[in-house]
Amino acid sequence: MNTHVLSKKNSEIHTKSLATELLLWAVGVMFVALLAQLTIPLPWTPVPITGQTFGVALMALLFGRNRSLAVMTAYLLIGGLGAPVFSAGTAGLELGPTVGYLFGMSLGALVIGELADRGARASWLGAFFAAACGSVITFTFGVAVLALYLEPTFGLTKSGAHGPTLGALMTMGVLPFLPGDFLKNALAATIATGSQTFRRRKHAEGQSDSRES
Repeated sequence: MNTHVLSKKNSEIHTKSLATELLLWAVGVMFVALLAQLTIPLPWTPVPITGQTFGVALMALLFGRNRSLAVMTAYLLIGGLGAPVFSAGTAGLELGPTVGYLFGMSLGALVIGELADRGARASWLGAFFAAACGSVITFTFGVAVLALYLEPTFGLTKSGAHGPTLGALMTMGVLPFLPGDFLKNALAATIATGSQTFRRRKHAEGQSDSRES
């Protein structure tokens, strides 16, 4: 009888845990998708400024590696199947000048989450460093794909025999986004470390209350 009751309780705990995980994944996908709609197009590049990178950095810092991987996998899958969850309500994963940033953000989220799990979110500097690592990965993948679509004259057709110059790639794919990225990473680090501090305080208060009782 006791074994049956214990098994039933374990099953209920597992079900609740799974439901909680699915809810967190859904919240993470919606959070990134909503921030992706905040876009500022730039006239000299096909790559817009978006709130997407902030969403990915904050989500990964708060969720850690495994949840971030689940969220970004679901996000890419949903968008690839046609849901308008990418920047400015776009969808689909056809190879284009900005698709490298999407995959870079996904890998970046994995790295940020891993660093967060290893204690990076315990301090502002650690959290900021983790978010900055994600930015480096995003830019690396983004520029690598962008290079396939730019001519030295900043056209958006396939690159010519000599390909785009490094200066062109930096002007169109990196430099305009650095100030905003710095601010977004700083804000994500501030929120993540603040959340960690709040949780530690609540945990300490709970232990204190339990000792008093």
